[in-house]
Amino acid sequence: MPQRRDFPTGGEVASEDLVGREHTLRDLYERVYVQGNPIVLSAPRQTGKTSVIADLLRRVRTAGGWGVRIDCSRATSVEDFAELVAAETYAEAAGRRDAFAKLGDLLRNVPRPILYHADSELALAFHAPDRPVSVSHKLTTALGLADRLADEKKVRAVVVYDEFPTLRKSSDKIYDQIRAELQHANKSTAYVYMGSEVGVLATLFKDRRRMAFRLGTTIGLPPPLVSEWVTYIEQRFRELGLPLATDVAQRLISFTGGHPRDLMEACQHLLTLRTLARATPKAIELAQEKTYWGLERNFELLWELIEEPKGTRETAVRIATAQRVYGSGRSAMAAKRSVDKLIDEGIVRKVSRGQFEFTEPLFGEYVRRTRAR
Repeated sequence: MPQRRDFPTGGEVASEDLVGREHTLRDLYERVYVQGNPIVLSAPRQTGKTSVIADLLRRVRTAGGWGVRIDCSRATSVEDFAELVAAETYAEAAGRRDAFAKLGDLLRNVPRPILYHADSELALAFHAPDRPVSVSHKLTTALGLADRLADEKKVRAVVVYDEFPTLRKSSDKIYDQIRAELQHANKSTAYVYMGSEVGVLATLFKDRRRMAFRLGTTIGLPPPLVSEWVTYIEQRFRELGLPLATDVAQRLISFTGGHPRDLMEACQHLLTLRTLARATPKAIELAQEKTYWGLERNFELLWELIEEPKGTRETAVRIATAQRVYGSGRSAMAAKRSVDKLIDEGIVRKVSRGQFEFTEPLFGEYVRRTRAR
């Protein structure tokens, strides 16, 4: 359980700071752990997916189940991914983080003939010293491991594949094998697939041409209500001994568009200013500017991300400045490629036909300030 911070601006947050997520958490718990259904959780970066999943897995463990989270972005190859899945799964089942590495040590230091128990069979599947172990065999073993162990121990398991779309960089065929294995490894285990590249994630699970098609039901992570944010911010400042005037929370929410990470940044800056001098003139305006400038480097990296295909940055500027995206002198196909890129990366979302908005409103402010001409 993470220690509570004043206003968490990154990383996993405490349960008390999961604003407006209780309904989603209950829904996830019922669908995944109780009913055993696979789920696709889709939401842009920095909106709280990891913290929601961490809380879900805590609830699963409290109920006596296993909760496994695989950070797919850490895998640089298919073999790397297989070993990561095996290590995280076995760590949860064994109750210790270094359990998988200890298996490798066991195989290297104990004569083969006595290795008959199930744990050693797993070690042989990955670390056999006298015969090569194919990558395909490692992946098959790893993917089915949670269900096999959970079934043996008579527990239910939830396995989360975080940043699932990033696996496409390791192999064009990896999703074929994942589907082939996981659609059958569900006796005692349910799966959550999630990622920040919302467009790519949607394509994987909704496009009939993709092997991951219908492997899980997609749900979103709706933003907290404004009223929920207001209640949380005002209560937190009261708890910290610096109560706010009536409209302050609303102004911070409006400035950040309610984006969770950016709003926490603004609250933390305001808290710091008020701690240093309770009656700082124009404290809200100063906190807002500090928030923007503190995030500018992140926005520069996002801007670099949309260099290709050609014209994507122009499209971002048009969206930021409320101009038409289509019918702007570019071909409809070229404009669509740019829009698809922005949606795939989770930078914009469609509002209505031909209308789009930034998932992080302050990035739109960055585009208007520094890129629009």
